[in-house]
Amino acid sequence: MNLRNLMKVSAMAAACFALAAAPKPAAADVGSFYRGKVMTMYIGVSAGGGYDAYARMVTRHITRFIPGNPRMIAKNYTGAGGMRMLNSLFNVFKQDGTNLAHILRNLVSEPLFGNKAARFDGSKIKWLGSANQEYSMCTFWHKHNINTVDDMLSRPLIMGGISIGSTIDIHTRLVNNLLGGQMRLVTGYPGGADINLAMQRGEVEGRCGWSWSSINATGAAWLRDKKITMTLQFGMKQHPDLKHVPLIRDLVKNKKDAQALDVHLSAQLYGRPFGMGPGVPDDRFKAMRKAFWATMNDKKFLSDSKKRRLQIDPAPGEEVERLVKMVYAFPPDVIARAKEIGSSSARTRVSKAVVPVNTYTGKITKVKRKGRRVAWKGGGKKGKLKVSGRRTKITVGGKKAKRKSLKVGMNCTFKVRGASQALNIDCK
Repeated sequence: MNLRNLMKVSAMAAACFALAAAPKPAAADVGSFYRGKVMTMYIGVSAGGGYDAYARMVTRHITRFIPGNPRMIAKNYTGAGGMRMLNSLFNVFKQDGTNLAHILRNLVSEPLFGNKAARFDGSKIKWLGSANQEYSMCTFWHKHNINTVDDMLSRPLIMGGISIGSTIDIHTRLVNNLLGGQMRLVTGYPGGADINLAMQRGEVEGRCGWSWSSINATGAAWLRDKKITMTLQFGMKQHPDLKHVPLIRDLVKNKKDAQALDVHLSAQLYGRPFGMGPGVPDDRFKAMRKAFWATMNDKKFLSDSKKRRLQIDPAPGEEVERLVKMVYAFPPDVIARAKEIGSSSARTRVSKAVVPVNTYTGKITKVKRKGRRVAWKGGGKKGKLKVSGRRTKITVGGKKAKRKSLKVGMNCTFKVRGASQALNIDCK
């Protein structure tokens, strides 16, 4: 029996035991609580990337399995590369079971490294499970002819990043600190989609920490058309479809460095984790964990995920919890070395990203969620926009308007920050 099937059997057995042991009135109380509620799925990075895609897919399906069948909305809650969202989940958001989050995996270890901005304890988060085991890549835009590890290490390269603690920034530093890379890190982009746009425009040459699942989901056309190259793979093992891409674990020969590297790579095993705050009542948390696992094995969810090129290789909440606690139990000297190789900028020149603001003219082709998401096309270009109720100024026919006033077919001028954040939408 393989690991995935073993985890499924264990989770099913645990769920059956819990159902047998739990009194029926408690289950009824959970359903009564959630009935008529509107839940929120928080996403710590901007729209358009892999985390956003996975979170919205789970949001679309999980409510069918939650007692009381509440509604759920997905909300991008950006800042500090996902740290703002995770801190809020742990300390600020209501702990009543109505808030959950898709958590950036590498942030989980930040308290161990003494990051004062990390005001949470990963071992106390109530883990629902993971949608996929991850394999991350160092990826480059094709024009720069970076095709091998030797190419990647042979000269200075400009790489995109999000913030200290993000997978992208950490993996860039790992290349420099363990392999002798010369990468310059331009950090502060709101999310992976913004870095991808920066690669396309030539502002950066590449990025590390781009998940194979995200490449398939959001960069499949680039992969097909050979617009990107992959030179290095981050994971506890090689992906079966990527045997030609070297694994960083195989290139690090020093034993202590290899152990420290595993502190970072262990997060790949719970690559797409979902969780709730530490104060959520146990009965609601258990119901949500059960609902998550049911979603991961649901035919409609799996079919929908396949259509959108999202790879699903789930781990139950019990397994994610075990892995996180394992990381929190690493010896202090290993943690200290892991902190050094993942955060030291001694070999990495770091600068702040300037996220561009551009203006486009085109026609609205799609409106979703009452104007919160808008697709447009015009002048040989197209895009998908995140429209904020507070931060996006909207005018229709010269008059101030709300998001719900945006309609398919309107000719508009769009002022956009980065890949997707609409600042102004002016429609005729």
